[in-house]
Amino acid sequence: MPNEDHEKNRQAWNEMAEVHYKHPGYRVDEFLDGASTLKSIELEEVGDVSGLSLLHLFCQFGLDTLSWARLGASVTGVDISDKSIEYARLLTDKAKLKAQFIRCDVLDLIGKIDDRFDIVFQSYGTHCWTSDLTRWAQVVVHHLKPDGIFYMVDFHPVVSVLEYDEVSYFKKGPYRYSGEPDYCDRTYRIKNQLVEWQHTLADIVNSLIEADLSILSLNEFDKSVDPGHDDWIRKGQYYYPPEGFSRFPLMFSIKARKPKM
Repeated sequence: MPNEDHEKNRQAWNEMAEVHYKHPGYRVDEFLDGASTLKSIELEEVGDVSGLSLLHLFCQFGLDTLSWARLGASVTGVDISDKSIEYARLLTDKAKLKAQFIRCDVLDLIGKIDDRFDIVFQSYGTHCWTSDLTRWAQVVVHHLKPDGIFYMVDFHPVVSVLEYDEVSYFKKGPYRYSGEPDYCDRTYRIKNQLVEWQHTLADIVNSLIEADLSILSLNEFDKSVDPGHDDWIRKGQYYYPPEGFSRFPLMFSIKARKPKM
């Protein structure tokens, strides 16, 4: 049986996919003209992917997945949203790229596909949709080849605490809400209920360690891929508060390795 809260999120992300795919903030036309949606942080920290297999968890409609494909990776994207996967497959055809996209709850992926990958990747706004970090880490390890790399870059969990009064850093939730403005199109209010979970940075790291991954790096950043407020300043690919720096971390990244056999 599907997780009831995950099912709510599937319906909400089906709704949002229709909004996001057409929104200029996602730069779909630019991507089809050859632009990459990957940022310098993940490009530098993941490194050369040419000839490697890459599994992208929480891939939405595949812009980052297909950007890795353009860099020579053999890519597979997974997302819970039916509409997102439909758009990902459409983009694959339009961009004339090779990719596999699978509609599946990430926590249910074991048994859905049997492949092992050189890299498992996820990015930006994903850990908040994970209700069970233990299961999530098991999925990551299961789908990595021996000596394979897991990499994630995401918004720092402290940000949601500072942004929303009802969120506590140490209270996992779930946090349920509806009628909120969409993060991409602020004029659109999401009709379906969304459910998020709060994880500390320690929770995320320890779940990977408990799954027998070796942590290679943990980095924190004072910049964000999204503006926190209307007055934030854009410098290249990233946004900063008006004073030019942040007093607390806005994003983090983790790189980990699966042991050799």
